[in-house]
Amino acid sequence: MPVRVHRPRTARGPRPLLVYFHGGGWITGGLEVVDRPLRRLANATGAVVVSVGYRLAPETQFPGPVEDCHTALRGVCARAAGWGADPGRLAVAGDSAGGNLAAAVCLMARDRGGPRIGAQILIYPVTAPAAGSPSPSYREHGENCLLTRDMMLLYWEHYAPGAAAAPHPYAAPLYADDLGGLPPALVLTAEYDPLRDEGEEYARRLRAAGGEAETVRHDGLIHGFFWAPEVFDAFGLALGDIARALDRHVPTR
Repeated sequence: MPVRVHRPRTARGPRPLLVYFHGGGWITGGLEVVDRPLRRLANATGAVVVSVGYRLAPETQFPGPVEDCHTALRGVCARAAGWGADPGRLAVAGDSAGGNLAAAVCLMARDRGGPRIGAQILIYPVTAPAAGSPSPSYREHGENCLLTRDMMLLYWEHYAPGAAAAPHPYAAPLYADDLGGLPPALVLTAEYDPLRDEGEEYARRLRAAGGEAETVRHDGLIHGFFWAPEVFDAFGLALGDIARALDRHVPTR
């Protein structure tokens, strides 16, 4: 798998390691799409940010992409020292479908004995199938925003057909029977996003299972704002949220 390594401009000594999975509904996206925001993320947080180019659906359906991400996580940790990163201060992150993959990788790491993840940063994540979703945000913002309910139904059909009938926790983390023992989470959501409520519900489920999960809703924004740092002022606020979470759980100093 291809990866792209973003090193902070002023890094000295081993830095925290942040492994990032891009969004795109599991069928689009790639290293280039998130290149610009991840350059800024590395400089804002002081972490070495490694972006993973996992295989895409429909050619590779579930569980292929999430298995790719877990494999990549192990491989990146093994190579981290050569990039000036400390795998002992490890976090994962992702946006949208990439947030889904980041959450699933945390479940996989817990279930499979590692690697140990210190924090998960989930940016407007997908956590449950679109078909039959009870989330009010799907009813309120499922038609006229950048991301629509019909688009999400299509993405799920390409990635994990039948997931609504029998959701696997590595495909739909919200439906995991056990969310205990997972890393502290920061969940960023957008007001005008059909995925808003399922992301916030996932944070509530993590807290109910005894974990730590902070939710930050960015009012007035739509899905996808993290990909456009030049367009949305809130991108800078999101960077601040992420930097504080990383400094708390995988210290940069």
